[in-house]
Formats: sequence, C-alpha cells, structure tokens
Amino acid sequence: MTAENYILAIVAGLIAGWIANLMSKSRFSFPINLFVGIFGAILLNFFLRSAEKIDNHFFSVLWVSLAGSSVLLLLFHLTRRFERR
Repeated sequence: MTAENYILAIVAGLIAGWIANLMSKSRFSFPINLFVGIFGAILLNFFLRSAEKIDNHFFSVLWVSLAGSSVLLLLFHLTRRFERR
C-alpha cells in the first residue's frame, strides 16, 4: 500500500468517524469514533491488498476504506448498545 492510499484511507476513516459521531447521541465518543473509523479503513485495505483483491485505483481504495470504517463503526456501536443493557 502506498503512502497516498494510507492518506486516502485515513481521510475516509475520519469522515466516516465524524458522521458516526453526528449520528450517535454520546458527546464523549468523538475521538473513539475517529480512531475506530481510521482503524477499520486501514485494516480492510490491508487485508484486501494482501489478498490481492483490489487494485491501486483511487475509487477502489476509497470504497474499501469507507466500507471498512463503516462496518467496524457499526459493530462498535452495536456492542456498546448491548453493553448498556
């Protein structure tokens, strides 16, 4: 993965984390949402790149980053919701 792909994954993860923070009702989870979004974006890009499932194009890296951060943020918020009960 090139430096540009990492930057794109980080920016996509930041955007997804920011949107998740706007959708959640907790006001203290902003840094956690950003971290989880960035981690999900980089993680899925790393796994798919090592399995040679995606190419090095801008939009493929962007979509994979958004998908990875969205899925990890969804799982994170679902586990927090079950934890509160």
